[in-house]
Amino acid sequence: MERESEKHSPRQDEALKEELEGTLRGDKPTRAETWRDPEPPADDDPDVPPFEPRTNRPD
Repeated sequence: MERESEKHSPRQDEALKEELEGTLRGDKPTRAETWRDPEPPADDDPDVPPFEPRTNRPD
């Protein structure tokens, strides 16, 4: 089995994966300080199109 990273041992990779699983699957903000969470858009805010990065390739 090929691993993506050699930074940690396989055992430590699994421990980190288990530690983060609840955070990644949670249905709530992950920040401890809720005041840092972004506010949802207001009803009268204009719609902003999603960001699409430009490439330097010619079309």
